[in-house]
Amino acid sequence: MTARTHMIVGDGITALAFLQAVKHDPLDEVILLGRGAGTFGRGAAYAKGTPGTPWQYAYLLNSPADDIDPDFAAWLAARWPDVQRKMAGRRPDWLSRATELADAGDLYGVNAPREFYGDFMEEQCAAALAHLAAAGTKIRRIEDEATALIRTQDGIRVTTAAHGDIAADRVDIAPGGPSTMRIEGDDGPFAVPSVFGFEDRIAERIEAGAEILCIGGNAAMLDVLRLCQSLRADRDIRFVFIAPDGEIPAPLIPRLPRKLTRPQLSAGHSTAESFLTEIRREIDAALAAGDEMREIRAGFRAHFLANPLAGYVTDPNEALKVPGQLRFWLRGGTRDTILDLRRLVEDGIARLEQGLVTRVTHRADGADVHLSGPDGSERVLHTGFAVNCAGAGPGSQYDPLTSDLLHQGLIETCQVTRGLAVGPGCGTADARLRYLSPSVTRIGDEVMAMPLYDAHMLRTYVARAS
Repeated sequence: MTARTHMIVGDGITALAFLQAVKHDPLDEVILLGRGAGTFGRGAAYAKGTPGTPWQYAYLLNSPADDIDPDFAAWLAARWPDVQRKMAGRRPDWLSRATELADAGDLYGVNAPREFYGDFMEEQCAAALAHLAAAGTKIRRIEDEATALIRTQDGIRVTTAAHGDIAADRVDIAPGGPSTMRIEGDDGPFAVPSVFGFEDRIAERIEAGAEILCIGGNAAMLDVLRLCQSLRADRDIRFVFIAPDGEIPAPLIPRLPRKLTRPQLSAGHSTAESFLTEIRREIDAALAAGDEMREIRAGFRAHFLANPLAGYVTDPNEALKVPGQLRFWLRGGTRDTILDLRRLVEDGIARLEQGLVTRVTHRADGADVHLSGPDGSERVLHTGFAVNCAGAGPGSQYDPLTSDLLHQGLIETCQVTRGLAVGPGCGTADARLRYLSPSVTRIGDEVMAMPLYDAHMLRTYVARAS
């Protein structure tokens, strides 16, 4: 082991942010450890699609390009002719909607295919590594899964699935979020536990004309719709999704000139209920004034990045009750797909059902999806094929290394938010180790008012930690 070895565990946005934060440090060696270390920066969310498939570029970013990263928006605009070439003739016709924005002078407002953002992140990684290499730093990429961590007086050893223990002086850990909540029967003849990695099976049923049912109404559900649209004309799609709240998320629509809602919030609240009442009033006032959800969401994000929640709610335990409700009120998603979904529902092609799915059973010709309604009633929906898009929930599991850190007491679980708590500056109980993931809901004394499932926020907190 060299005298100054820095390891980064993970391979997505947060891991790349940690790499960019240390690129000026005098290091002998940087180790990039993750299953996607070979394409470091992409992570699972922005991985390359399967070349030649109709859905290779189907999945879109949830937010407009400049909300994700202004530098990415500029990168995309500079490569627009290449983007047009790659997207020409694809179904659904993303290019037409993007061209409308381009013609209006707002190319930065497009919801780009996620693979393009992955391309951008890989280039960012290459630039950071080139800077380190020019300074004489050795770079080592290890494509493997970290499973545990051993602390010694001399350093830290990270145990891996295939490469044994790997030693470093300092370690930054940046995994993804917890696994999708599993539902009984979600992996069978007519159901899969996720859209990602199961596209071929889902596509086979779509092309056979089967009804596709999504368990959950989140971003993964929108990806399944895009998968359907990439394979069949809208009029030939049969699509159902089950959402606990019975609502379609708001589309995040950018407008020129750009605008941010500027909430006016008062300090000194003793309860979460009091503060949430004030927040609700501000959201309703913004909606009444004509603000789009993108403007409201981005405005609140900017506000809480500059004004931590602790400045408004005096009791930390009460503050922990705010993020869940705020996340629900400010939920939104990909403009293109949500507008399509609304139209398909209006035309009777797609259908929304409200309820909580309890299990899936299988017949010879499809799946029975069992759900309970908001009134407690039980019913069964028969469908051609079910896709679990439920997201994290009870029973979700963290990656093995995060589970090991929890077991060692290096990080903690927050009993109120059910997220993770780390120390100031993303620190842990060991000063040589930092941790940040979308699951973190408290950093030091700061409660995250808005969830860290947001590229801009993750980069911001890594920068602050560094």
